[in-house]
Amino acid sequence: MSDRWSMKSVALHWVSAAVILGMVSAGFVMSDLAPDSSLRLLLSRSHTLLGVTLMALTALRLLTRWRGPSPDPLPLPPLHRRGVDLVHKLIYAVVFALGASGLITAARSAWPEYIRGAIARAPELEHVASREVHESLVFALMALIALHVGGVIVQELRGGGALRRMLPRSGAGTGSPREAR
Repeated sequence: MSDRWSMKSVALHWVSAAVILGMVSAGFVMSDLAPDSSLRLLLSRSHTLLGVTLMALTALRLLTRWRGPSPDPLPLPPLHRRGVDLVHKLIYAVVFALGASGLITAARSAWPEYIRGAIARAPELEHVASREVHESLVFALMALIALHVGGVIVQELRGGGALRRMLPRSGAGTGSPREAR
């Protein structure tokens, strides 16, 4: 075992974090723009592409986590460990639920035609129930990420080393096969 996540896991984690930040930003900004705005179309296309990308990244993260090595567990009390595990599982579940609700919203609206440029105005989505679910899930994901980041900060303040395990390694490393994963 190791005291760090593999480079592949670290890269997938931080790329996923950047994609989530981009998607949430695009989602909030695009919804405030005029339905016929060219910037709204650009952000809508980006949001859709990033959503598909995030689903693929998340599936790859889970596969990597199941198949690859994991670092030694941090020394945590049992209740704290269960909380950490629950937050991680909920983040994965909410990401997949967001993808599903986004796909359902697209299927129940003129979203695909809008993204392809076949229609000039963004479709009204307020009447689509899955869009409301999608929005609620965004807030749930933001809350879970806040818990996740807050937990890492608390762990770091206590000298637990949680952040170091997920930071990219500096230098050439030890050259061990584990680092190549």
